[in-house]
Amino acid sequence: MGRAERKAEAREQIVLREQHRERRRQIARILHKRPAERSPGERELLGSYGELVQELEKQRQRRERLRCREQEVVDGVEILQKKVLELAEAVRGAEDLVIYTGAGISTAAAIPDYRGPNGVWTLLNKGRSVSTGDLSEAEPTFTHMCIARLHKAGLVHHVVSQNCDGLHLRSGLPRDATSEVHGNMYIEVCTSCSPHREYVRLFDVTERTALHKHNTGRSCHKCGGELRDSIVHFGERGKLSQPLNWVGAVKAAKKADVILCLGSSLKILKKYHCLWGMNRSSTRRPKLYIVNLQWTPKDALATQKIHGRCDEVMRLLMDELKLDIPEYNRSMDPIFSMAVPLRPGEEGSHTRKLIKAAETDARSDQRPSLSPQEFGGGWFGKGCTKGRRKSKC
Repeated sequence: MGRAERKAEAREQIVLREQHRERRRQIARILHKRPAERSPGERELLGSYGELVQELEKQRQRRERLRCREQEVVDGVEILQKKVLELAEAVRGAEDLVIYTGAGISTAAAIPDYRGPNGVWTLLNKGRSVSTGDLSEAEPTFTHMCIARLHKAGLVHHVVSQNCDGLHLRSGLPRDATSEVHGNMYIEVCTSCSPHREYVRLFDVTERTALHKHNTGRSCHKCGGELRDSIVHFGERGKLSQPLNWVGAVKAAKKADVILCLGSSLKILKKYHCLWGMNRSSTRRPKLYIVNLQWTPKDALATQKIHGRCDEVMRLLMDELKLDIPEYNRSMDPIFSMAVPLRPGEEGSHTRKLIKAAETDARSDQRPSLSPQEFGGGWFGKGCTKGRRKSKC
Protein backbone atom coordinates (compact mmCIF):
# COMPACT_ATOMS: atom_id res chain seq x y z
CA MET A 1 0.00 0.00 0.00
CA GLY A 2 1.38 3.35 -1.02
CA ARG A 3 1.64 6.46 1.11
CA ALA A 4 -1.42 8.09 -0.50
CA GLU A 5 -3.54 4.99 0.20
CA ARG A 6 -2.39 4.87 3.83
CA LYS A 7 -3.24 8.54 4.33
CA ALA A 8 -6.64 8.04 2.73
CA GLU A 9 -7.33 5.05 4.98
CA ALA A 10 -6.27 7.01 8.08
CA ARG A 11 -8.56 9.91 7.10
CA GLU A 12 -11.42 7.46 6.61
CA GLN A 13 -10.85 5.97 10.08
CA ILE A 14 -10.87 9.45 11.60
CA VAL A 15 -14.14 10.28 9.85
CA LEU A 16 -15.72 7.00 11.01
CA ARG A 17 -14.67 7.58 14.61
CA GLU A 18 -16.07 11.11 14.56
CA GLN A 19 -19.34 9.85 13.06
CA HIS A 20 -19.57 7.21 15.78
CA ARG A 21 -18.94 9.81 18.52
CA GLU A 22 -21.57 12.10 17.03
CA ARG A 23 -24.04 9.20 16.84
CA ARG A 24 -23.40 8.40 20.53
CA ARG A 25 -24.01 12.02 21.48
CA GLN A 26 -27.21 12.07 19.42
CA ILE A 27 -28.52 8.84 21.00
CA ALA A 28 -27.56 10.06 24.48
CA ARG A 29 -29.55 13.31 23.95
CA ILE A 30 -32.59 11.30 22.92
CA LEU A 31 -32.30 8.96 25.92
CA HIS A 32 -32.29 11.98 28.24
CA LYS A 33 -35.82 12.78 27.06
CA ARG A 34 -38.89 11.14 28.52
CA PRO A 35 -40.32 8.49 26.15
CA ALA A 36 -43.47 10.57 25.54
CA GLU A 37 -41.35 13.52 24.39
CA ARG A 38 -39.47 11.58 21.70
CA SER A 39 -40.46 12.16 18.10
CA PRO A 40 -41.28 9.24 15.73
CA GLY A 41 -37.95 9.81 14.00
CA GLU A 42 -36.07 9.63 17.31
CA ARG A 43 -37.85 6.42 18.32
CA GLU A 44 -36.98 4.91 14.95
CA LEU A 45 -33.33 5.96 15.40
CA LEU A 46 -33.20 4.28 18.82
CA GLY A 47 -34.60 1.10 17.28
CA SER A 48 -31.91 1.14 14.61
CA TYR A 49 -29.07 1.30 17.14
CA GLY A 50 -30.20 -1.19 19.76
CA GLU A 51 -26.70 -2.24 20.86
CA LEU A 52 -25.58 1.36 21.31
CA VAL A 53 -28.74 2.15 23.28
CA GLN A 54 -28.05 -0.82 25.59
CA GLU A 55 -24.43 0.26 26.09
CA LEU A 56 -25.41 3.84 26.97
CA GLU A 57 -28.17 2.64 29.28
CA LYS A 58 -25.70 0.39 31.15
CA GLN A 59 -23.29 3.33 31.52
CA ARG A 60 -26.13 5.47 32.91
CA GLN A 61 -27.05 2.77 35.41
CA ARG A 62 -23.41 2.44 36.53
CA ARG A 63 -23.16 6.21 37.05
CA GLU A 64 -26.40 6.23 39.01
CA ARG A 65 -25.25 3.30 41.13
CA LEU A 66 -21.96 5.07 41.93
CA ARG A 67 -23.81 8.29 42.73
CA CYS A 68 -26.12 6.47 45.15
CA ARG A 69 -23.16 4.78 46.82
CA GLU A 70 -21.49 8.12 47.44
CA GLN A 71 -24.58 9.59 49.08
CA GLU A 72 -24.72 9.75 52.86
CA VAL A 73 -27.78 8.13 54.43
CA VAL A 74 -28.89 8.82 58.00
CA ASP A 75 -31.27 6.52 59.84
CA GLY A 76 -34.23 8.11 61.59
CA VAL A 77 -34.20 8.38 65.38
CA GLU A 78 -36.45 5.37 66.03
CA ILE A 79 -34.69 3.16 63.47
CA LEU A 80 -31.28 4.16 64.85
CA GLN A 81 -32.31 3.35 68.42
CA LYS A 82 -33.68 -0.03 67.37
CA LYS A 83 -30.48 -0.91 65.53
CA VAL A 84 -28.29 0.19 68.43
CA LEU A 85 -30.34 -2.01 70.80
CA GLU A 86 -29.52 -4.98 68.57
CA LEU A 87 -25.85 -3.94 68.49
CA ALA A 88 -25.78 -3.69 72.28
CA GLU A 89 -27.11 -7.24 72.59
CA ALA A 90 -24.40 -8.44 70.21
CA VAL A 91 -21.70 -6.64 72.23
CA ARG A 92 -22.96 -8.13 75.50
CA GLY A 93 -23.13 -11.63 74.05
CA ALA A 94 -19.82 -11.56 72.16
CA GLU A 95 -16.98 -13.75 73.38
CA ASP A 96 -14.40 -12.10 71.12
CA LEU A 97 -15.44 -8.70 69.75
CA VAL A 98 -13.04 -6.99 67.35
CA ILE A 99 -13.45 -3.39 66.16
CA TYR A 100 -12.22 -2.14 62.79
CA THR A 101 -11.95 1.65 62.51
CA GLY A 102 -11.54 4.06 59.62
CA ALA A 103 -11.21 7.78 59.02
CA GLY A 104 -14.87 8.39 59.93
CA ILE A 105 -14.15 8.12 63.67
CA SER A 106 -11.66 11.01 63.47
CA THR A 107 -13.76 13.56 61.56
CA ALA A 108 -15.00 14.95 64.89
CA ALA A 109 -11.35 15.84 65.58
CA ALA A 110 -11.35 18.01 62.42
CA ILE A 111 -9.37 15.38 60.52
CA PRO A 112 -10.88 14.82 57.06
CA ASP A 113 -12.01 11.39 55.95
CA TYR A 114 -11.39 10.05 52.44
CA ARG A 115 -14.62 9.31 50.63
CA GLY A 116 -17.21 11.47 52.39
CA PRO A 117 -18.67 14.58 50.67
CA ASN A 118 -15.69 16.62 51.93
CA GLY A 119 -13.21 13.73 52.01
CA VAL A 120 -9.66 13.85 50.68
CA TRP A 121 -10.26 11.71 47.60
CA THR A 122 -13.67 13.32 46.90
CA LEU A 123 -12.22 16.83 46.84
CA LEU A 124 -9.14 15.84 44.85
CA ASN A 125 -11.28 14.08 42.23
CA LYS A 126 -13.21 17.33 41.87
CA GLY A 127 -9.97 19.28 41.43
CA ARG A 128 -10.38 21.10 44.72
CA SER A 129 -7.79 21.78 47.42
CA VAL A 130 -7.50 19.84 50.68
CA SER A 131 -7.30 21.58 54.08
CA THR A 132 -4.79 19.74 56.26
CA GLY A 133 -5.42 21.61 59.52
CA ASP A 134 -3.11 21.56 62.53
CA LEU A 135 -2.92 17.94 63.65
CA SER A 136 -1.00 18.80 66.81
CA GLU A 137 -4.30 20.20 68.12
CA ALA A 138 -6.29 17.03 67.27
CA GLU A 139 -7.55 15.04 70.23
CA PRO A 140 -9.18 11.61 70.60
CA THR A 141 -12.87 11.86 69.82
CA PHE A 142 -15.82 10.62 71.83
CA THR A 143 -15.72 7.39 69.77
CA HIS A 144 -12.03 6.86 70.54
CA MET A 145 -12.72 7.20 74.26
CA CYS A 146 -15.72 4.84 74.02
CA ILE A 147 -13.58 2.17 72.36
CA ALA A 148 -10.92 2.49 75.06
CA ARG A 149 -13.66 2.17 77.72
CA LEU A 150 -15.14 -0.92 76.05
CA HIS A 151 -11.72 -2.53 76.06
CA LYS A 152 -11.19 -1.67 79.72
CA ALA A 153 -14.59 -3.26 80.47
CA GLY A 154 -13.49 -6.45 78.72
CA LEU A 155 -16.09 -6.12 75.97
CA VAL A 156 -13.60 -5.44 73.15
CA HIS A 157 -10.54 -7.63 72.67
CA HIS A 158 -8.73 -5.94 69.80
CA VAL A 159 -8.90 -2.85 67.58
CA VAL A 160 -7.65 -2.80 63.99
CA SER A 161 -7.27 0.76 62.70
CA GLN A 162 -6.55 2.05 59.21
CA ASN A 163 -5.86 5.52 60.61
CA CYS A 164 -2.39 7.03 60.91
CA ASP A 165 -3.39 9.82 63.31
CA GLY A 166 -2.30 8.03 66.50
CA LEU A 167 -5.53 8.89 68.33
CA HIS A 168 -6.17 5.32 69.50
CA LEU A 169 -2.79 5.36 71.20
CA ARG A 170 -3.57 8.72 72.77
CA SER A 171 -7.01 7.56 74.02
CA GLY A 172 -5.30 5.09 76.34
CA LEU A 173 -5.94 1.95 74.33
CA PRO A 174 -3.11 -0.52 75.12
CA ARG A 175 -0.51 -1.09 72.41
CA ASP A 176 -0.95 -4.88 72.44
CA ALA A 177 -4.69 -4.46 71.84
CA THR A 178 -4.17 -2.21 68.82
CA SER A 179 -3.09 -2.86 65.25
CA GLU A 180 -2.40 0.36 63.32
CA VAL A 181 -2.09 -1.48 60.01
CA HIS A 182 -1.25 1.65 58.00
CA GLY A 183 1.17 3.09 60.54
CA ASN A 184 1.31 5.92 63.05
CA MET A 185 2.42 9.44 62.17
CA TYR A 186 4.07 9.90 65.59
CA ILE A 187 6.28 6.80 65.47
CA GLU A 188 9.63 6.34 63.73
CA VAL A 189 11.56 3.09 63.79
CA CYS A 190 15.14 1.85 63.53
CA THR A 191 15.09 -1.28 61.39
CA SER A 192 18.86 -1.79 61.84
CA CYS A 193 18.35 -2.77 65.48
CA SER A 194 17.14 -6.26 66.34
CA PRO A 195 14.44 -6.19 67.51
CA HIS A 196 13.39 -2.98 65.81
CA ARG A 197 13.72 0.05 68.07
CA GLU A 198 10.70 2.37 68.26
CA TYR A 199 10.74 6.13 68.87
CA VAL A 200 7.46 7.82 69.78
CA ARG A 201 7.60 11.56 69.10
CA LEU A 202 5.42 14.53 69.97
CA PHE A 203 5.35 15.70 66.34
CA ASP A 204 4.43 14.33 62.93
CA VAL A 205 7.54 12.42 61.77
CA THR A 206 6.41 12.17 58.11
CA GLU A 207 7.51 15.66 57.09
CA ARG A 208 10.29 14.41 54.79
CA THR A 209 8.87 11.03 53.84
CA ALA A 210 6.84 9.84 50.87
CA LEU A 211 5.91 6.76 48.85
CA HIS A 212 8.92 4.38 48.89
CA LYS A 213 10.88 7.09 50.72
CA HIS A 214 10.61 6.55 54.45
CA ASN A 215 13.79 7.93 56.05
CA THR A 216 12.95 10.77 58.43
CA GLY A 217 16.41 12.37 58.55
CA ARG A 218 17.10 11.35 62.15
CA SER A 219 19.21 8.50 63.46
CA CYS A 220 18.91 5.78 66.10
CA HIS A 221 20.20 6.72 69.55
CA LYS A 222 21.57 3.19 70.00
CA CYS A 223 23.17 2.09 66.72
CA GLY A 224 23.18 5.28 64.67
CA GLY A 225 21.11 3.73 61.89
CA GLU A 226 18.68 5.83 59.85
CA LEU A 227 15.18 6.11 61.31
CA ARG A 228 12.16 5.57 59.07
CA ASP A 229 8.48 6.34 59.48
CA SER A 230 5.91 3.57 59.93
CA ILE A 231 3.40 4.69 57.28
CA VAL A 232 2.12 2.20 54.69
CA HIS A 233 1.21 4.02 51.47
CA PHE A 234 -0.86 2.76 48.56
CA GLY A 235 1.21 0.28 46.59
CA GLU A 236 3.36 -0.67 49.59
CA ARG A 237 3.45 -3.73 51.83
CA GLY A 238 3.82 -3.02 55.52
CA LYS A 239 6.49 -5.19 57.19
CA LEU A 240 7.04 -3.54 60.58
CA SER A 241 5.95 -5.59 63.58
CA GLN A 242 4.95 -2.39 65.37
CA PRO A 243 2.86 -0.31 65.21
CA LEU A 244 1.24 -2.36 62.41
CA ASN A 245 0.89 -5.40 64.68
CA TRP A 246 -0.44 -7.73 61.98
CA VAL A 247 0.22 -10.71 64.24
CA GLY A 248 -2.25 -9.34 66.78
CA ALA A 249 -4.80 -8.40 64.09
CA VAL A 250 -4.79 -11.84 62.46
CA LYS A 251 -4.90 -13.64 65.81
CA ALA A 252 -7.88 -11.53 66.93
CA ALA A 253 -9.70 -12.02 63.61
CA LYS A 254 -9.35 -15.81 63.84
CA LYS A 255 -11.04 -15.81 67.25
CA ALA A 256 -13.64 -13.10 66.57
CA ASP A 257 -17.32 -13.97 66.77
CA VAL A 258 -18.46 -10.35 66.30
CA ILE A 259 -16.85 -7.62 64.15
CA LEU A 260 -17.87 -3.98 64.51
CA CYS A 261 -16.74 -1.62 61.72
CA LEU A 262 -16.80 2.08 62.60
CA GLY A 263 -16.38 4.91 60.09
CA SER A 264 -14.72 2.93 57.31
CA SER A 265 -15.71 2.62 53.67
CA LEU A 266 -14.03 -0.84 53.82
CA LYS A 267 -12.82 -0.41 50.24
CA ILE A 268 -9.25 -1.02 51.40
CA LEU A 269 -9.90 -3.17 54.47
CA LYS A 270 -11.93 -5.65 52.42
CA LYS A 271 -8.71 -6.62 50.62
CA TYR A 272 -7.24 -8.02 53.84
CA HIS A 273 -9.01 -11.37 53.56
CA CYS A 274 -7.56 -12.71 56.81
CA LEU A 275 -9.64 -10.19 58.78
CA TRP A 276 -13.08 -11.45 57.79
CA GLY A 277 -13.20 -15.16 58.64
CA MET A 278 -14.55 -16.05 55.21
CA ASN A 279 -12.56 -19.31 55.26
CA ARG A 280 -14.86 -20.58 58.00
CA SER A 281 -18.15 -22.33 57.34
CA SER A 282 -21.08 -19.93 56.96
CA THR A 283 -22.47 -20.84 60.40
CA ARG A 284 -19.16 -20.07 62.14
CA ARG A 285 -18.36 -16.75 60.49
CA PRO A 286 -18.34 -13.69 62.77
CA LYS A 287 -21.43 -11.51 62.87
CA LEU A 288 -20.70 -8.23 61.13
CA TYR A 289 -22.03 -4.83 62.24
CA ILE A 290 -21.20 -1.74 60.17
CA VAL A 291 -21.59 1.89 61.23
CA ASN A 292 -21.11 4.15 58.22
CA LEU A 293 -23.13 6.80 56.41
CA GLN A 294 -22.23 5.53 52.94
CA TRP A 295 -22.41 2.21 51.12
CA THR A 296 -19.63 -0.29 51.78
CA PRO A 297 -18.71 -3.44 49.82
CA LYS A 298 -19.48 -5.53 52.93
CA ASP A 299 -23.05 -4.30 53.40
CA ALA A 300 -24.61 -7.42 51.84
CA LEU A 301 -22.76 -9.62 54.37
CA ALA A 302 -23.59 -7.49 57.40
CA THR A 303 -25.86 -8.70 60.17
CA GLN A 304 -26.78 -5.04 60.67
CA LYS A 305 -25.89 -1.84 58.79
CA ILE A 306 -26.28 1.28 60.88
CA HIS A 307 -26.47 4.57 58.97
CA GLY A 308 -25.33 7.00 61.64
CA ARG A 309 -22.42 9.14 62.77
CA CYS A 310 -19.99 7.25 64.93
CA ASP A 311 -20.17 9.57 67.95
CA GLU A 312 -23.97 9.45 67.99
CA VAL A 313 -24.12 5.67 67.64
CA MET A 314 -21.49 5.14 70.32
CA ARG A 315 -23.29 7.48 72.71
CA LEU A 316 -26.49 5.43 72.36
CA LEU A 317 -24.53 2.19 72.67
CA MET A 318 -22.69 3.24 75.83
CA ASP A 319 -25.97 4.42 77.39
CA GLU A 320 -27.54 1.05 76.64
CA LEU A 321 -24.51 -0.78 78.08
CA LYS A 322 -24.62 1.58 81.09
CA LEU A 323 -20.93 2.40 80.81
CA ASP A 324 -19.45 5.76 81.73
CA ILE A 325 -17.15 7.40 79.19
CA PRO A 326 -13.99 9.08 80.49
CA GLU A 327 -13.30 12.51 79.06
CA TYR A 328 -10.02 13.00 77.27
CA ASN A 329 -7.50 14.90 79.40
CA ARG A 330 -4.60 16.19 77.35
CA SER A 331 -2.35 16.52 80.39
CA MET A 332 -2.81 12.77 80.97
CA ASP A 333 -2.25 11.80 77.33
CA PRO A 334 -0.17 8.56 77.24
CA ILE A 335 1.94 9.92 74.39
CA PHE A 336 3.81 12.19 76.84
CA SER A 337 5.07 9.24 78.88
CA MET A 338 5.97 7.25 75.74
CA ALA A 339 7.69 10.05 73.81
CA VAL A 340 11.46 9.94 73.31
CA PRO A 341 13.05 13.41 73.28
CA LEU A 342 15.27 14.48 70.42
CA ARG A 343 19.00 14.44 70.96
CA PRO A 344 20.99 17.69 71.01
CA GLY A 345 21.41 18.91 67.46
CA GLU A 346 18.19 17.28 66.21
CA GLU A 347 15.91 20.17 67.16
CA GLY A 348 16.04 21.52 63.62
CA SER A 349 15.24 18.17 62.00
CA HIS A 350 11.54 19.02 61.71
CA THR A 351 9.25 22.05 61.51
CA ARG A 352 6.02 20.41 62.68
CA LYS A 353 4.24 21.79 65.74
CA LEU A 354 4.63 19.78 68.94
CA ILE A 355 1.75 18.27 70.89
CA LYS A 356 1.67 20.16 74.16
CA ALA A 357 -0.06 19.26 77.38
CA ALA A 358 -1.00 22.83 78.32
CA GLU A 359 -4.49 23.71 77.12
CA THR A 360 -3.65 27.42 77.13
CA ASP A 361 -1.52 27.16 73.98
CA ALA A 362 -2.45 29.64 71.30
CA ARG A 363 -4.40 27.93 68.59
CA SER A 364 -4.31 29.02 64.99
CA ASP A 365 -7.30 28.91 62.67
CA GLN A 366 -4.97 29.04 59.70
CA ARG A 367 -5.20 25.85 57.67
CA PRO A 368 -2.79 25.39 54.76
CA SER A 369 -4.39 24.12 51.61
CA LEU A 370 -2.97 21.67 49.12
CA SER A 371 -3.92 21.73 45.49
CA PRO A 372 -4.36 18.39 43.67
CA GLN A 373 -0.96 18.93 42.08
CA GLU A 374 0.72 19.71 45.41
CA PHE A 375 -1.05 16.91 47.28
CA GLY A 376 1.52 14.41 48.48
CA GLY A 377 2.12 15.11 52.15
CA GLY A 378 0.57 15.02 55.55
CA TRP A 379 -0.85 12.29 57.74
CA PHE A 380 -3.05 10.77 55.05
CA GLY A 381 -0.03 9.41 53.19
CA LYS A 382 2.19 11.14 50.72
CA GLY A 383 2.28 9.92 47.16
CA CYS A 384 -0.69 7.62 47.71
CA THR A 385 -2.93 8.76 44.87
CA LYS A 386 -1.81 5.88 42.67
CA GLY A 387 -1.90 2.14 43.15
CA ARG A 388 -3.36 0.18 46.02
CA ARG A 389 -2.19 -1.11 49.34
CA LYS A 390 -1.26 -4.75 49.13
CA SER A 391 -2.75 -7.13 51.64
CA LYS A 392 -0.42 -8.28 54.40
CA CYS A 393 -2.15 -11.61 54.76
